[in-house]
Formats: sequence, structure tokens, C-alpha cells
Amino acid sequence: MSKSKDPKKLKKIQERLNYKHIIQNMNTCVIITDESKIIYLNDAAEKTLGYSKRFLIGKDLTALFPVHGKRHFTISDFLTIKDKTMPRNELDFVTKDKRVIPIGFTVTSFYDSKTESSASIITFRDLTEIKKMENYMRQIDRLTILSQITAGLAHEIRNPLAGIKTSAQVLEEGMNADDPRYQLTVRIAKEIDRIDNLLKKFFNFAKPSEPHSANYDIEMIIDGVYLLLAHQFKNNRASFKKDFSKRVPQVFADENQIEQVLMNIFLNAIQAMHDGGVISVKTDTNVVYEEEVTGLGESRIRGTKDGKEPVVYVEIKDTGIGISKENLERIFTPFFSTKKEGTGLGLSICKQLMLKNNGEIDIMSEEGKGTAVILMLPASSNH
Repeated sequence: MSKSKDPKKLKKIQERLNYKHIIQNMNTCVIITDESKIIYLNDAAEKTLGYSKRFLIGKDLTALFPVHGKRHFTISDFLTIKDKTMPRNELDFVTKDKRVIPIGFTVTSFYDSKTESSASIITFRDLTEIKKMENYMRQIDRLTILSQITAGLAHEIRNPLAGIKTSAQVLEEGMNADDPRYQLTVRIAKEIDRIDNLLKKFFNFAKPSEPHSANYDIEMIIDGVYLLLAHQFKNNRASFKKDFSKRVPQVFADENQIEQVLMNIFLNAIQAMHDGGVISVKTDTNVVYEEEVTGLGESRIRGTKDGKEPVVYVEIKDTGIGISKENLERIFTPFFSTKKEGTGLGLSICKQLMLKNNGEIDIMSEEGKGTAVILMLPASSNH
């Protein structure tokens, strides 16, 4: 038979596991209000909202959740309902550092007839990551459907174009160079070539080739792309600054496809800086190294900062005009462009290529202040 536990020790455990201690240490955010005044919140709520408990206690909860966006209700609509748990709803919250985060919440209100007092328990969580994932899945769905449509459409268009160009070239051979009709046939052939180049882009978007991955130094790829575009940097008065970490491992990716992604991002950044500016590139990693005991100055991987797979980060920032919040949500949508002559396929293709290389691409921007593009690529397994 097992020995019975010490009653005093059991009592101490029970005291430590009282309901206040449990609520205080829950991952779910909890706020309790008296009418609409905050009388309690747990650590998770304090961390998510960004304000201290001292600041929030006694504050009116409804003032923290003003009407934002297209919502037709406020949190006060739920606080007035007695003795009922309301279904989950969503509102936006502006944190102390002015970030707008989506909040999913439920409200349970109750009334104590003995004390004639009412209170509400609000449980909520930050939905930012969930919203990002939902948006990501919507983008993938759109890319899949549109890639199928684009591939079929481009194929059907290229066939008659080839016939038109051949006919124009036959007509051209039977004309003199000073014949006005000769210039028209030349123009027809040039326009067909232009359409054909556009269709090739459609093909790249619809069905990018499978990557031929190997181990590469990301800094060498970046420098190579810069050298190709150095003339455009100079002509547009755009300076190039780099901050390459010495501890970044090689990436495992298709060099040509990553070059294509970087070139598109650099060109977008140059075009966004109408009066010149600065394009800065920074590399980093979540890989943690430890020095070898040998005197060779070598190092080896010990693990990662976040416990996830080793990743190499590339951040490309510009000082251009930035992107509005409305356009930022559509930036990877195929055929969406804010440029007069843009096809709207550049960033869509970048997204496809990053996915093909087991990477990710994210864009942060503020209108009038510039844009930052973050690329995440798998690190080589040979450190």
C-alpha cells in the first residue's frame, strides 16, 4: 500500500491551486468587469493589450474597444445582456504601441441578486496569427485556381499569335523599306513579340519550373543581383546598403529562382523611390553557434533560437512611397498592380517561387514611409 500524503502538504497544494491562481496563469486572456469598469485581468490579458494592470484597473472597458473598421457593434452591446454567455465575436483593439490587432472574445454576464450587483467575464485571444494563416490559405487557393486558368488561356492565345506573326513576316518580305505598309507589318511583329513575352510571364506564374536546389551563400546571390542592377540604382539615385551577418549559414534553394525573386523586389523598391533613396539589405538567422575547441576559428551549430528548423532571413527595406493598408492586403493577388504599366504578376510569381523553395515572403509597409520585404529560406543542413 502507498503511504498517505502529508495533510499539511495537500492543503498547501490546494491553496496554491485556488481559482485565482489558475485564472492568473491561464494562457487565455481574462478580464472581469463591474458593469463596464475593469476590476480584474490576468497576466495574459495584460501582455496582449500592452497596458499595465495598474493602468487598466478602473478603466472603462468600452473605451478600449472603440468602433473600428466595418463592425456594427461594440463590446458594450454584450455587457448589457444579463445572465447569458454570448457566442464568440470579433473586434479590433489598438494596443499601446498603436498596433491594431483582431480580438476574438466571448462575454459571460451574471447578476447576483443578494448583493444586487452585476459583473461580466470577458475571455479573449489575439487572432493575428490565425488571420495571417487564413489569408495565406486564401492566397494559395487563388493562386492555384488562377494558375490553371492562366496556363490554358496563355496556350490558346499563343497559337493564333504565331500564325499572325508568320503572315506579317511574309507580307514584309514582299515590300520595300520605304513602303508605309512595311512599317505597319514591322510594328505588328513587334507587338506580337511583346504579347508573347507577357504570355511567358503568365507561364512562369502558372507553372514555375521545379527548383534545382543546392547550397548557396545568400550574400553572394544578393551581391550578384545588385551588380546586374547597379546601373539602374545609379540612374534612379538609389544607394545600396548591406548588413550581412557573419553567422548566416548557406541556404538550400534554387539559385536562379531566388535571383528572380530578389531582382523583382529590388526593381519594385527602385521604382517606389521617385526621388531616390536608400535600399538596405540585412541578413540574419535563427541558428545558434558554438565555437569549436580547435584553434581553427571554426564554429558549429548548437541549435536554433526558437527551436524550429534553421532558417535564413533576408530583409530588404526601401525609403519609398510605401503601400496603403488596402493595397497591402492584395499585394500578392495575381494581376493586381498599382503601376500604370504593371502586369501584377511580379510578386505573385515571387510568392510561387518562394513556396517552391520551401520558403516564405512577407511584406510590411506604411504609406509615405517605405516598405520592408522579408524572405525566409531553409538553411543548408551542412553547417
